[in-house]
Amino acid sequence: MADKKVTQLTALTAPANTDLLLIVDDPTGTPVSKKIELGDLFGESAQTVFSNIDITANTSSATGTTKIGGNTVIVTAPSGSTFTAGVVINEDGSASNTRIESDTQTNMFFVDAVNSRIGVKTGAPTTALDVNDSRIRIRGISSVSSNNAATEGWNTGEIGWDNNYLYVAVGASGANSILRVALSGW
Repeated sequence: MADKKVTQLTALTAPANTDLLLIVDDPTGTPVSKKIELGDLFGESAQTVFSNIDITANTSSATGTTKIGGNTVIVTAPSGSTFTAGVVINEDGSASNTRIESDTQTNMFFVDAVNSRIGVKTGAPTTALDVNDSRIRIRGISSVSSNNAATEGWNTGEIGWDNNYLYVAVGASGANSILRVALSGW
């Protein structure tokens, strides 16, 4: 192949994992020309580790496991991102907090990994679930026909409601293991 300027080369518009790139290893010391396949460069091989990587594409797909390491990984997409196979965050169980922002809340959803707590609209949850709002909503109506938690299939601490009562399971089984308070109008 004759020498050409980079600007004179034909653009590759549909790269494949087996396409080769020219790499100059140790360019400031003793340069050595090497080759690498795109598939190896972008993580299909466990031999490659990146501290920073920027991938910009309209579509992308991958098979196998791709790991991107670094302190911060940011995924930006013009219309959101869709994950079709689930997402695991903090699989190693490190003391690494996680948060999801909304347009008005910095800590719309916050996982305190050190204390094993979840905050909604708070970055400092003080209990297992800490909701920083004036209301929460339980959508489903409970059909409770007895005060025995075991008979009803309830566990200690469960809360439910219907049009007449608010129910709380205070025990695992037996009479009065579900207590209720009547709801009344004003």
